[in-house]
Amino acid sequence: MGDRMSDVALFEASVRRELVHKRSVSEVFLTDFVQSSSRRFVAGAQWPRWHVFYGSQDGSPDSALMAETLRQAVIFLSHLCGVPLTHKFIMPHMGISVEPTALDPLVPAQVAVELDVKDMKLSAGQLSALTVSARFLVDGTAIGEGTAGARIVNPATYERFRGTVPTEPPAAGEDLLACADVGHATQRNVMLGQSRRPLVWPLRVDPTHPIFFDHPLDHVPGMLLVEAARQAVRAACSRPDADFAVFEADFTKLVEFSYPVDVAVTPVGENNAHAVMRVRMRHNEETLMSLLARVKVP
Repeated sequence: MGDRMSDVALFEASVRRELVHKRSVSEVFLTDFVQSSSRRFVAGAQWPRWHVFYGSQDGSPDSALMAETLRQAVIFLSHLCGVPLTHKFIMPHMGISVEPTALDPLVPAQVAVELDVKDMKLSAGQLSALTVSARFLVDGTAIGEGTAGARIVNPATYERFRGTVPTEPPAAGEDLLACADVGHATQRNVMLGQSRRPLVWPLRVDPTHPIFFDHPLDHVPGMLLVEAARQAVRAACSRPDADFAVFEADFTKLVEFSYPVDVAVTPVGENNAHAVMRVRMRHNEETLMSLLARVKVP
């Protein structure tokens, strides 16, 4: 394949939805994928002008949308390298940084995602792990960067890894925070319950949510955890328009549907005029996910 990074064809049509693990065409953000060298690729992505979940009030890139685009790119790249559709993906780490820029509100953003594969591991001749760095550009201007790692296992290995954990999705909680307090227009997008302790909120998982549960899952997805962390930071700051300028998230253990999980925010200080906060998701005092972020407020 040739390098078509500046070619309009990079944004002509969505990629096959199963290659990014989506069922709904509207949730597929990748539009093409080309290889520029042995370990470098360029993904095209189109971000909608308006979305029921993603978006910012000031027109700047949404850190959660950038993270989801990177997730899709890593999965697509893995399948491009021969990983079967039946295999399972576990992402132990993701980081995103967003440049202070404004997107044109009159057109969908056409984003070129430059991907550099930093590390690839094979097992029995098949890709079993990789680390990818990414650079996001619109009209040649960088709007952000990211890194993500993935472990890939076959169905039998995944079943042994999972064990006998209950996988029945929970009923959605009823004691949700107000959607306006966490930057959303509908209660369906709220991931936190009412706080019982200062700066600690219970995680609330809606298994019918059309974005995070677009396809069947047996655990709480990482992108939902990132959003829950962002909502906790917004609640802690009392700023529903806050977003991550930078975040680094480590997923140390799968968050099971059966787990009661607390989302705890700890202010760390300031860095370059941004508040720095750490968010931990805990079950029975065990940290399942940790996120460190610099927070920007428009």
